Amino acid sequence: MDNEAIRLMEVDEDVLAHLKTGDRLTIRGEKAESAVLCTTSQTFDIKEAETSNSLLMVPTCIFPDSLEDGEDKIIYRQVCAVLHDYLELKPCKPRLRKLRHLLEENTYCGKAYEGDEGHRGSKYTFPDLCQLVQASDAEIQHAINALPVCDIDGYVRLLDFDYLQRVLFSIADLVTENSWSLDSVPLNICLEELHELYPKDVIKRVLEFYGNRQNKVPKGKMNTGPSGDNGDGAIYKLDEDKVCRFFAEVFLRPTEKFNFKEFLQTWQDSVPEGMNTSLHQIEGLALVDRSSKPEVVKFFPVEDMPEEIGDRFDHLFRAREKWTLEDIRPYIIDLTTDKTGVSALLTKYARASLQNGIKVYNSRKPLS
Repeated sequence: MDNEAIRLMEVDEDVLAHLKTGDRLTIRGEKAESAVLCTTSQTFDIKEAETSNSLLMVPTCIFPDSLEDGEDKIIYRQVCAVLHDYLELKPCKPRLRKLRHLLEENTYCGKAYEGDEGHRGSKYTFPDLCQLVQASDAEIQHAINALPVCDIDGYVRLLDFDYLQRVLFSIADLVTENSWSLDSVPLNICLEELHELYPKDVIKRVLEFYGNRQNKVPKGKMNTGPSGDNGDGAIYKLDEDKVCRFFAEVFLRPTEKFNFKEFLQTWQDSVPEGMNTSLHQIEGLALVDRSSKPEVVKFFPVEDMPEEIGDRFDHLFRAREKWTLEDIRPYIIDLTTDKTGVSALLTKYARASLQNGIKVYNSRKPLS
């Protein structure tokens, strides 16, 4: 055995516990990516470290605690390799941006569009995504749950934005037509009324994504819809923040800029009756330029920004030279960890100053 035939890896107690219980550890990454190691629930950067001490690899090595008390003997063993470096693991954020990019290769627009020219991109099962995305299985599943996706014939499919808009608007129209309370939207009637327009799994998924399941309706109180609809009497409370955020995106996505005052009025008029819009609902989605006359708002989603911290800050400071804490926080909060918060990131990557008595942040380095 030569020195290149074996690599040592230093692991912490949690990873060691996974190994002792027989759980799988997976190294993920394509040729152009730096490798990560994943347990079932965590992701670690793999870095090569050097040591000034020689590490001797000795097979069938005997340790002192395996010798009998008082036993004194010399045992000869052959050293099969001498190493001067090892791999160390450092917990890192899962690299999930690729997940959305993969799912966007073939978004779901409805059965009628499945065979057309624009929908022949790759489709992925959950195991496929676990092979391609640098994150643990649990982190990938959590990220999938945070996206408007649906299982279509065994594939994880991202719902096309315009298609999703039609489904959600159809549900909102049902709420208005039937004078339902926003916290009592019955799944079974939605399935009954809309199943000819959209697959039942899609209707259910949209309600799950933009609402919260409440409880089962008492028997005899509501039509159960067609047999096999899986409605099971469930009712949903529409999530005001999620629904209002989506309606805001409907207006902002196609436009470069929108008069801020007009946007606020149009946005409030568009949402289902009983819902109230608020600026916190569009944090990380849109950016308000209060220095413009009149004030404008533009579509500026955090999902489209680089995952690497340095690249993220460069992107932000190219878009706007100076940021208040209130404005920049939604665009870096996803980069924080238990040890590194928003303040620590700003200290490292930005320079603070006062502008008209307000603390603002700008780049620490010149940007090309």
